[in-house]
Parts: sequence; structure tokens; C-alpha cells
Amino acid sequence: MNVLDRVRIERAVLSYDWWLDLRGTPWRRRRDLRSELRANLREAAGRSGARAAVAALGSTRQMAAEAVPDDPTRPRWTVGLHSGLGALVLTLLGALIAALAWADGVMSTDPDGPASGSITLLPGSSVEYAPVGEGFSVSYGVGWLPLAVAVAVFIAVARPWRAMGARRAERPVR
Repeated sequence: MNVLDRVRIERAVLSYDWWLDLRGTPWRRRRDLRSELRANLREAAGRSGARAAVAALGSTRQMAAEAVPDDPTRPRWTVGLHSGLGALVLTLLGALIAALAWADGVMSTDPDGPASGSITLLPGSSVEYAPVGEGFSVSYGVGWLPLAVAVAVFIAVARPWRAMGARRAERPVR
């Protein structure tokens, strides 16, 4: 089996794991289901090739729905982590673009000395421009907003309060 075949199989396994996590499947059960799927795909790939084995698999979303029932009492840690990291990257990218726009605005005024300021929509940010010889220098401090957005998205998507509610429901009434 070549590298491309392994990548195809792992992509299908990760997709299956994603849908299992969305259904609230516990980590150990997901690990067992991933191992089973990986073994089955490798066996099928040995017979007909990885592309055909993965194509014959069908929808990994449907497979996850058939494998385990949806558990609304469990948090979705992996989905929350991926969503939070995605939000962090997008917010940092937006902050970088805003800092570059600020620096472009300062350079268009052709200042003789250094200039500093902040980006209004990014509280805690700081941007400094300084002419250096034949060029210039720009430094940027991001501030706290990208991290706050990432944490808020993580909490909204992962729903950690589900774990506390499930523990409360399991406690005996005294």
C-alpha cells in the first residue's frame, strides 16, 4: 500500500471520527470504531485498492449514525477544539490584514518620524511604524480579542455544560 492509499484511508477514518464525535460518542468507543474501520478498509484495499474501498464505504456520516445513537448529554470536545482553532486563525488573519491596512495608511502620509496607534476593532492591539534608513519597520501587538473569540467559539461549540448536567442527573437524590 502506497502513501496515497494510506492518506485516503486515514481521511475516511478521520471523517468517520468527526461524525462520531458530533454524535457525542465517548473517546474509547470512537477509538474502537476507528480501529475497526481502519482494519476493514486496509483489508478491502488489499483486494480492490484504496480508492475503491473508500468509495464503497459510502457516507461516513450515515455510518456514524448507524453505529451509535446520538447522545445529547455529552460535550463535543474535538469539534469545539477544531472550531476554536479555526476561529483563532481567522481572527488573527483579520487582525493582520487590519494592521497592514493601518501601516499602509501611515505610509501614505509619508511621516518623517515614528507613528504608533491601535486598531479600533481590536481592543488591546498596538501598531508602530518607524522609518529606518531606506525602508521602514512595522511592529504589531495583537491584543486579547483573537484569544477571546477562540475561547468563546470553543465553549459555544463544545458545550462543556453538558458534562456537568449529565453528572448532576447521575447523582442519587437525597
